[in-house]
Amino acid sequence: MTESPSTFLELDDSAYTRRRLDLLRTKGSDQQRAFLSQVRDSAEFLEVFADLPLRGTTSVQLSPYPMTESEYKDPPGDTEEDLYAAWSALTPSVACRCAFWAKVTLDHIRTGRIQSVYLAANGGSLPGGAERIDAALQDKTLEAPRRIDSCVRTVLRRLGGLPEVRGNRSVYVDCPFARAWWRERIVAQAAGGDDRSARHVRRVVRIHQTYWEKLVDRIVFRNSTFGSTNIRNALLRALAHFLRDNPDSDLTNYQSFQRLCRRTTAYQGTLEMSVLSDTELDDLMASVVINAAGITG
Repeated sequence: MTESPSTFLELDDSAYTRRRLDLLRTKGSDQQRAFLSQVRDSAEFLEVFADLPLRGTTSVQLSPYPMTESEYKDPPGDTEEDLYAAWSALTPSVACRCAFWAKVTLDHIRTGRIQSVYLAANGGSLPGGAERIDAALQDKTLEAPRRIDSCVRTVLRRLGGLPEVRGNRSVYVDCPFARAWWRERIVAQAAGGDDRSARHVRRVVRIHQTYWEKLVDRIVFRNSTFGSTNIRNALLRALAHFLRDNPDSDLTNYQSFQRLCRRTTAYQGTLEMSVLSDTELDDLMASVVINAAGITG
């Protein structure tokens, strides 16, 4: 049975927002330094948020196994599939809330699935969370306040998103658990139950972090064309199938993806795509993708 959105446990949104704003008030402050020291120890980190009230009654299922720092920063595709399956009862109205994902992340820390220091890590092959915190706290240069503040912001973004700085897209992009859910939701919608199609779409949404961020920005937040799920799904299927056969295409670059979205919007301006059947949309989007890739003949 699907839970009512109001029943899932989350931090009280107002109290959690005030805590975030308090931590961001002054760059390099003693409070930020103390916070980063607490991030180094999971038990101390949990105490930072222990006094915040909770809303709801039901906890979601957690990852069944501990995660390394690299697995947490960028979970493998099969891990994201498993997490999405475990959180199948979630609705978009819940999954866009940073207070909800912060509670989920804190629960993973509380049960030893992840360590709080993971939240401070930069992406890719850059230094891990512990190294980054230590370097920031030991910095005696004029850059120290900026580095400390940047590290604090990363922790808050990973915890549940930081909408004060990046808007609601921060939840979709910056929080690894939320990102896993949204990526797999988009994959599931586009694939429509076809496992082979799901594999191809999954490769598109996981090309790299910036690509995912631009994809969210273009097809979730900014472009009214993709308010139609059918149009969005057809575009992603067409792009996924094209890149399957043309893996070196420049459509793997996020600038080219933005160009593709603009071309789709231009088509919408001359053709009411929302009235087309799925088959007609698939054919149209295949043509749009080929044209955007610069392939002729």
